[in-house]
Amino acid sequence: MAKQIKALKCPHCGSIKKQNIKEDHYICNNCGTEYFLDNDDINVNVKHDYGKSSGLDPKAKKYVLLAIAGVLFFIVFSNLIRTCGNDSGRSFKSDDSDDSPKKKEYVDRVKEFLAFTAYNTKNPMLLFIITRSKDGFSREGAEYFARFYDPIKEKTVNDIPLAGWKDDYYIRSRVFSDGNYYICADKSNKVYKIDPAKNEVVDMTNTFFTDVPELSSGIATLKFTQDREGDGFNIMTNDGKEYYYYPLARKIYKNHSERREAGTGLSSLLSGAITSVYYTFSEKSTDYPEEKIQLIKYWYKNNPGYPIMLPYSHQVSWQKVYQYPKKSGIYYGSFPFTKKLMKEPRITKFVDLTPDRLYFKANIAYQDSTNLYITGLPDANPEGKTFIQKIDTETGKIIWTYMPKSDNYSIEGDMYGYNGGLVFSYYDRATNGSTNRIIMIANDGKVVKDIERDEIFKR
Repeated sequence: MAKQIKALKCPHCGSIKKQNIKEDHYICNNCGTEYFLDNDDINVNVKHDYGKSSGLDPKAKKYVLLAIAGVLFFIVFSNLIRTCGNDSGRSFKSDDSDDSPKKKEYVDRVKEFLAFTAYNTKNPMLLFIITRSKDGFSREGAEYFARFYDPIKEKTVNDIPLAGWKDDYYIRSRVFSDGNYYICADKSNKVYKIDPAKNEVVDMTNTFFTDVPELSSGIATLKFTQDREGDGFNIMTNDGKEYYYYPLARKIYKNHSERREAGTGLSSLLSGAITSVYYTFSEKSTDYPEEKIQLIKYWYKNNPGYPIMLPYSHQVSWQKVYQYPKKSGIYYGSFPFTKKLMKEPRITKFVDLTPDRLYFKANIAYQDSTNLYITGLPDANPEGKTFIQKIDTETGKIIWTYMPKSDNYSIEGDMYGYNGGLVFSYYDRATNGSTNRIIMIANDGKVVKDIERDEIFKR
C-alpha cells in the first residue's frame, strides 16, 4: 500500500510541532509524548514516558507539588488529632486484653471447682481447676491452672500454673484440724495449701514429707484418707511400700490395723484430747426394724491431727450387743444383751436431733462446727425431687429448703461451706443442651449467685 501524506498531529495535545528521532518515530515538542506511525495502517501508536517532561511549565509544576503536599499534610495531621482525642482518658490496652489475638489462641475450660471463705469477709471465693487448650477439649499441649475467682465481683483474682497436672487428675480437698484448706489430686504426688490472704496455692509436699525416713525413696502417689479417718494421707513410695501418714502429728502407720488401733478406743487417746461434735444418719435396723431413720448429733473425743475413726452410716444402727462369756468358743442359748446405737467408746454422748421427723434417702451434705446441711427426698417416692436443707444444730428445725426449679436435675455430692453460707452445684438436664450450675446460698436461704459453670470464662 502506498503511503498517504497527512499532517501528523500529536495524539496527546494535537500539536504538529514534533521532532523525528528515527524512521516514522516522533517526539512532540510541546508535551513530550513519543509516538510512531505504522507503515501499513493509519493508526498512530503512542508511548507515554512519565520520566520526561509533562508539558507543564516549571512554575506550574511547583504550585501543583505544593498543593499536593499541603493536602497530604492536612490528612495526616487530622488523623493524628482524632486518634489522640479518642485515647484521652483511656488506659492503654495491653497485648493480653480480652480482644487481643493472644486471647483468641486458646480456650479455658472449667474442669472442677471448690469453694472457701474469701479473706477477711463472709463471702465465698471459688477455686477452679482450668484446662487451657486450643479448642478447650484437646489434651495435647494443654496447660492447667488454679484460678481464684470472686463470684460476687465476677472477677478473676489470680491464676496459678499447676506444673505437672494431668487431665485425668481429679481434685480432692480437706480442711484439716489446723483450720487450713489442703488440696491434692488422685494419682498425683503433691499436696497444696490454699492461702486465702494471697489467693495462692502453696506446695506443701516437701514441708509435710521431708525427713520422714520411711518416705526417703520419694512419693509415687498420695491421696487423702477418707474424711472420717482424720487429717491423713494414703501414700505409696517409689519403692512400692504403702503407708498412712498424718503430717500435723508427724505420725506414720505401716498398715490399716496399726492406724485403726491409734484411732479407736480410749486407751489410744493422748493428753490434751478434745471433744468435737459431728452428725450422721442412722440406718434401718435388723434387730429393731421398728426404729426409724434418725438424724444423730454426737460428741467424739479425739486428738487433733491424729487418726480418728468416725462411724460410717452402716455402723450407726440399733442392734443387740450380747454379753457372751469371756472364754473363747461358740455359744448357744440365751444371753443377756444391751440395745445400742453406737459402740465406739470415744463417742461419749449422742441425741436424736429431730425425733419427730421422717427421712427418705437422707445424707449429710456438709457439716462443720456451726453448720449442718442435709439432702433427701420429700417422701418415700424414689422419683421425688432432691432437696437441700440447712438444719439448726441446736433445735433440729429446718432453717431453709432449696430445690432447683428444673424438672430434671441431679445435685453433685461435694458441697462447700463458707462463713456466709453454702456453695454447691447441680446438673440441669431439663434445659436446652443441659447445664452445670453453681449455686451460692446465704445463711438466711437467699440465693446469692446462680452461675452457669461452663460459660463463666467464655464472656
